[in-house]
Amino acid sequence: MRWLLILVAVLSATNAAVVETPFGKVSGFEHETPSGKVADIFLGIPYAEAPIDELRFEKPVPIKPWPSVLNTTQFPRPCAVHDPIFAADASEDCLYLNVYRPKTKSAFPKGYPILVWIHGGGWMMGSSEYYGYKAVTDNFIPHGIMVVSIQYRLGPWGFFSSGDSRMPGNNGLWDQVQALKFINRIAKSFGGDAKRVTLMGQSAGSASVSWLSLNAETDNLFQQTIELSGSVYAAWTRSNEVVDFSFDLAKRLGCKPKSPSLKNCLKKFTMADIQERTAGIGLFKQDTNFAFMNPRIDGKFIRGINFDDSLKKAPKRPTLIGVTSQDSLFWSYEQLGLMPADEIYNLPEDEVQTYSRQKMIQFIRRNVATKERFGARSEEAINDIVTHYADNDAPEEPDNLFYFERFTQMLSDLHFNLPAVREARLKSIAGYPVFFQMYSYEKPLEVTEYPIHGTPHGAEIDPLFKTFVYAGFGEDENDEKIRKTFVGFLASFVQTGNPSTKQTRVLPVTNSTFPYVDIDLQPKIKSNPFGDHYVFWEKMARKYGFDVSKGINLRAPLSYTYEPKPQTSPFLRLSQ
Repeated sequence: MRWLLILVAVLSATNAAVVETPFGKVSGFEHETPSGKVADIFLGIPYAEAPIDELRFEKPVPIKPWPSVLNTTQFPRPCAVHDPIFAADASEDCLYLNVYRPKTKSAFPKGYPILVWIHGGGWMMGSSEYYGYKAVTDNFIPHGIMVVSIQYRLGPWGFFSSGDSRMPGNNGLWDQVQALKFINRIAKSFGGDAKRVTLMGQSAGSASVSWLSLNAETDNLFQQTIELSGSVYAAWTRSNEVVDFSFDLAKRLGCKPKSPSLKNCLKKFTMADIQERTAGIGLFKQDTNFAFMNPRIDGKFIRGINFDDSLKKAPKRPTLIGVTSQDSLFWSYEQLGLMPADEIYNLPEDEVQTYSRQKMIQFIRRNVATKERFGARSEEAINDIVTHYADNDAPEEPDNLFYFERFTQMLSDLHFNLPAVREARLKSIAGYPVFFQMYSYEKPLEVTEYPIHGTPHGAEIDPLFKTFVYAGFGEDENDEKIRKTFVGFLASFVQTGNPSTKQTRVLPVTNSTFPYVDIDLQPKIKSNPFGDHYVFWEKMARKYGFDVSKGINLRAPLSYTYEPKPQTSPFLRLSQ
């Protein structure tokens, strides 16, 4: 039935692009970029069997060859999400990818360099259609780069975990691995170079790239990585709390979490059944570890016993790591749909204008230096954090926005900055060519209506895809200038493994130096990003034995199994 719905005869139009792959023929269409370059577009190519029926909650199964020409002219439906508000037309049959290639023959002897895009969304939402094909082809086709965007299972369908071998989790990551294996097989058919593949992701997509770089099955599937605001060294990208969420969901469905037949029980419930239990919880939770569902170390996906061990054993691929100048402004300032506005998190405008030192202390006590993490020394840890963020270098009479800015900086450090710097340092020490960037270009406050200066999470998506946080705002010549500048750095890295351009030479991170490129209208080379904050949290981890940015107790033994802990369920408020 599936093939009857999506297979059609080849269109006779002269602009139909037809490619024969090892799995069968696909028919796409042409798109002309503003520069006059033409791209062949192929939308909705399946890379795995539909994860439905008995394949639900299982690792992906490679796609079988299709019998006739596949019409690939429409984006696939988004993967199932926990709340229909984030994708009303979602489907469990969603393991597809899209290919955008230059029409002209590649100037590179072995074919087009390939850029694989992995979308973000906290592993709870996102789709390839959201990012479209027009802006990204307008950016990269003129550089002779072929782009592939992929979809992968999200939420409970992609990351449900029992914390043990019954349902270890990470199926969404295994989807990505299968997509890369498929791309490796079809690259030549589209004129691409399977030995010049760069992975690029943002947010959860970036963290996915970070995870993939440590997986043994991907060794020959890509050669470079671009990570934009998301690292395996952040608590929200690796937490075992996904097991707590999974057990709560299982109970709400009437399944016994510790039963050997847990998976079979879950398979009985439709997408709508699961959404009925999960809709309304929001996209993120009120914690420094904000992800409801995420990958976890299961003893299978990464090649070593932990991340440090794995990156030493993995191929030393050229790596470009980046953040924005104030990523967590996206979390500190109220955003519709992220989570319910709270008196200490995701603050509405009136709370921002009255933010105070006391409110910051309240947040730290409840969400950062908790008794669960720091035990009897929690108050001591609170004082250390307050001194560093609220008191150091404070003006004589700090105003409300001063404390809100410091609160936001603390979140940015814990969510993104420290994990990115840590990964860059460790990979550089291990022998990876590592480059670092900070995207600092921001639209005027009177345009964005943000309360403080800083470039929020996802701002770098605007020049690449014309969507996300700046979508809908007007554009001027500065926006066009930053687009060309940013794309220039990325295209150079995809082509050469180094982001340097004719205008700006970017040096790699070394054991003794940490240069980075500050991407603004006039890019500048600077050094030692977030140095004081990085040193502070490293000292805190050694002093107290708990690493807040990683979300781990440094004194606890490593284990690939996890016993859920009693907690306040995110589902409780749904019945209130």
